[in-house]
Amino acid sequence: MANDELQTCVRCGYVADKDDRYCIQCGAPLKNTCTKKKTVLHKGCSKVNKPDAKYCSACGTETLFSEWGLL
Repeated sequence: MANDELQTCVRCGYVADKDDRYCIQCGAPLKNTCTKKKTVLHKGCSKVNKPDAKYCSACGTETLFSEWGLL
């Protein structure tokens, strides 16, 4: 399996498949997405940010890893 087909959990270090959304060892999210939700006034933001990003590089909203306390 090529390295671009794997992702590492920031909480426990488990190496997961690229299509996994959550770590099967500890339950942490594997992709650091923006948490801005879709509303009547905003289309929402689903940007996947770098693993160390506390805030979304597209809209400035807190990221999932930051919200979960993983950073």
